[in-house]
Amino acid sequence: MTSCVSPEEWGDKFENIVPEPISNVQVENLNGGAKITYTLPSVEGLLGVKAIYSLTPGGKEMELYASAGKDTIQVEGYGDTDERTVTVYVVHQNGNLSTGVPVTIKPLTPAISVIRETLKAVGTFGGVQITWDNPLRKDMGIGLYVEDSITHEMVLFDQHFSNAVVGRATFRPFKAEEQIFRIEMFDKWKNFAQPLETRLTPVEEIEIMGRDSNGNIWSLFDDGRVVANDASTPWRFIYRCEIHNALHVPRYDVQVFELVLTWQNPDWWHPGNQFSLNDYVPESAPLLLPFPLCFTIDMGRKAVYSRLKFIARQLLPYQGFKPVEFNVWGCNDPKLIEDVEDPHGIYPKGSREANQAYWSSWEAANGTGAWKNDWVKLAECKIVLSTGDNVYYDGMVLSDEDLARERTEGWEFDFNMGVTEPFRYLRWEVTKTSADQRFLNLTGMKYWGVYAD
Repeated sequence: MTSCVSPEEWGDKFENIVPEPISNVQVENLNGGAKITYTLPSVEGLLGVKAIYSLTPGGKEMELYASAGKDTIQVEGYGDTDERTVTVYVVHQNGNLSTGVPVTIKPLTPAISVIRETLKAVGTFGGVQITWDNPLRKDMGIGLYVEDSITHEMVLFDQHFSNAVVGRATFRPFKAEEQIFRIEMFDKWKNFAQPLETRLTPVEEIEIMGRDSNGNIWSLFDDGRVVANDASTPWRFIYRCEIHNALHVPRYDVQVFELVLTWQNPDWWHPGNQFSLNDYVPESAPLLLPFPLCFTIDMGRKAVYSRLKFIARQLLPYQGFKPVEFNVWGCNDPKLIEDVEDPHGIYPKGSREANQAYWSSWEAANGTGAWKNDWVKLAECKIVLSTGDNVYYDGMVLSDEDLARERTEGWEFDFNMGVTEPFRYLRWEVTKTSADQRFLNLTGMKYWGVYAD
């Protein structure tokens, strides 16, 4: 058996209480809004405050609430800098309101107009690239308009939404010919900034296929010559200090490699798994591999590269052991193991020591990074989250934009447009991974550009 006291009715206890209004009001005008600070009356049973305001003169009235545990309320969404009146009421739990206190605010320049000042647009491979700065991380959208070939009116092509500190959107595909583009920026209250109209010429671009019509396929450079425990064919990956997927059989299943690199993702590629430094340099301690982590792809054909995109294995957000800082280099005649001279002039040509000194910059291998003298840097890549960071920490809130890149869209990086020489071999130099691991989990990879033949 149980029993209890009949609960007290709030309406009965506080029926006759009408709260006093707020006092000591102060206003801090903000971009597109204002922060109102106040003192609440000292009375039991307050819910908080309610602000009544409209974004345009005579426009629809809006309500905004703040709890009794706060002494500020912030209104936003104004599209100009005119003076406005916000009426603030104290709200009691019995439903009674205080007398409204009119507060005059004068919003600063709307955030979307501040963002507009940093807007830039250029023609890029296959389309138009638009960049901007959004240090306040305001939710905003960007629309690209193009000329209709029949009516010659400007019509919406596509939109992009973001709250990233450093914003970038690329719209594709477009023909490689001069065209008129109009760019409009707007916020979630449909405040629009001054449009930008410009003439731009996109650059020709196609996808560099994992397997092309000639039967060529991407593969790890020279991997077919690597046979474990065969003195006549040295362990190429070990000699070049490159990460791969199997220590005792340092080669890769070409079929899976093709599926991974051509964005079909029934599997993932995890080079570097469970390696330690003494697997490469026997006389060293069994430590983690040092950065950078490298691997080299034979693309099968020469091409001028415009961009790449990859997606990592789907684990917890941002935990898929992805490269977050890396460079991509190009070459047409990479040195074979037998041709490498020791940069220090100590060890025999073609030896492990000579190759590791040439191909790596690892201190334990006496690395010099001399290979860079024979290669051309094509891209410097860095994953940057909407916060402006590239390090995930517990409790970090990822935006919808971050999660879309992580799960479906992939991470995209542009190559240096100033490099117009075609290359067949691409070498990745990874200097940082998302979870500080010494291996990668890549599920898909794509490249774009123009074939040389």
